[in-house]
Amino acid sequence: MNTGLLQTDPDSKETQDALLMDVYKQMFIVTYSIIRNKTEAMDAVQESWVKILRKLDTLRDRDKLIQWAKVIATNTAYNMIKRKVAVSLGDAEESGMPLIAAEGVEERVMRNIIFDEIRKLDEKTQQILTYKYYYDMKDKDIAEKMDLPLGTVKARIHRGKEQLRALLSDPYLKPD
Repeated sequence: MNTGLLQTDPDSKETQDALLMDVYKQMFIVTYSIIRNKTEAMDAVQESWVKILRKLDTLRDRDKLIQWAKVIATNTAYNMIKRKVAVSLGDAEESGMPLIAAEGVEERVMRNIIFDEIRKLDEKTQQILTYKYYYDMKDKDIAEKMDLPLGTVKARIHRGKEQLRALLSDPYLKPD
C-alpha cells in the first residue's frame, strides 16, 4: 500500500493531518446527508476509510483524493441503507406487511427524509405539502378540501418549500 500518495509534503505531518481531516469532514458531510444519523454516518465513513486504504494504490492522481473519497463514502452510505432496507423488508415480508417494490431504495430514503422534515413545519403547512406532494393533489383541490383561498394555499406551499430547503441545506451542523 502506497500511503505516500496522501502526503502533500513528505516533511510536513501537519499538512498531511490537515488533508486527512478535510477528507474525513467531506466524507462525513456526504454520508450524513444520505443516512441522516450521525452514528451511522460515522460508521459509513469508517467503512469507507477501510476501502480507501485497501485501494489507495489504485489512485492515480492524489489531487483527486477528496473527490475519490466522497464517491466511495457515497456508495458505502447507499450500500448501508440498502442492507438496512433489505433487513427491514425481510422482516416485513415475514410479518405479512405489503411491500412497495416500484420505488428504488434511494427514492424511498429521500422521500422519508423529506417527510421527516415536513413534520417539523406547522400543522397547516404539513397538511398542504402532504396533499400536494404525497397525494399529488392540485392547488385548487387542496384549497377546496381545506376551505382556504387558492392564494393562501400557493403561498403556504411556497413558504413550506423554502422552510424545507433551509432544514435540508446543512446536514453537517444539525443535531440528530
